[in-house]
Amino acid sequence: MDLCSQSQRGALREASRKQASPRRWSRVNGWSWPLHTFQAVAWITLFILAFANFGIFVPLLPPDWNLVIYGVTGGLFCFHCVVHLLAISIDPAETNVRLKNYSEPVPTFDPSKHTHVIENQYCHLCEVTVNKKAKHCRACNKCVSDFDHHCKWLNNCVGGRNYRYFFCSLVSASASLLCLITILLYVFIQYSVNPEVLRSHPLYEDVSKDTWLLFLPLFPVKTKTLVVLGIGVFVLLLSALSLLLLGHLLIFHLFLMFKKLSTYEYVTQNLHQKTPEVPAGRKELSFKISMPQVAGAPLLHHLRSPGPGAVPSVTLQLGLLKHSPLLLCWHNLRFRVCVCARARVRCVMQCRCV
Repeated sequence: MDLCSQSQRGALREASRKQASPRRWSRVNGWSWPLHTFQAVAWITLFILAFANFGIFVPLLPPDWNLVIYGVTGGLFCFHCVVHLLAISIDPAETNVRLKNYSEPVPTFDPSKHTHVIENQYCHLCEVTVNKKAKHCRACNKCVSDFDHHCKWLNNCVGGRNYRYFFCSLVSASASLLCLITILLYVFIQYSVNPEVLRSHPLYEDVSKDTWLLFLPLFPVKTKTLVVLGIGVFVLLLSALSLLLLGHLLIFHLFLMFKKLSTYEYVTQNLHQKTPEVPAGRKELSFKISMPQVAGAPLLHHLRSPGPGAVPSVTLQLGLLKHSPLLLCWHNLRFRVCVCARARVRCVMQCRCV
């Protein structure tokens, strides 16, 4: 009874905390406050790689290649910026949510009133009707149409309205990184074989062999060989790490397209598949208890052994209080009793709100 009273007091504190929590406003898109650190890291990395590509390494290529490489990498960079901005700026929310124009803050979910946030295609927080694949995102605090996942790098949900731009962003970023890594490998190989091939620009005629020029042809800056090599190694490692992460994500979404699944559906399916089974030699006796919403109603359940030598009987006696954890979660209370023939009865009480 001490354990029951402690859990009841804890539930009372949790309920009072939730009731006192203020309403939260929904986020419109990736530019809505608060911004995420990953979002800043993504933009900083993008501009570092673009700066190194166009300002340092492409000018080192032979003149016949310069215009082609500038066109290919410049086109990929511009395309990536456009689709990346669209994936961030588009509001992926349900149509009915967007029609409300976010005029009011969203209430806090009360598990004592509803089992799920969305029931019968109606969201109790957004207070609108949604489609079957819509999910209420906790980070954005709104229902997202055809929900796939919440992307921290975009600081926005990825759903039916912006998934194509998210996928194009992955493809263009991966292609740009492959081009940059190829350019860097060529520069390193050519430097070890014949560095003079990389010094084909006319401005190199007036500098010494251990001096290199950055930001050609508009703003030439003199620097030493070790500086160029150091920048090249850093950019190569950063590009390889970025390609590893983005390539893995791109392959994963190609796999999801092949399976016709969303990220959310894939994760939930895996969770159901990983549900632990009852070990051999044990039987699981489970029963649900429908809790009446009446204060002070005592509850008594017995599991008795059939005869001598069997497992001893188990008695679970629970007293219902007005705001006890049993009443707060009465809709989904399940008692599990695992019985083992070689050991005593082990009783596990679980209460989950789904």
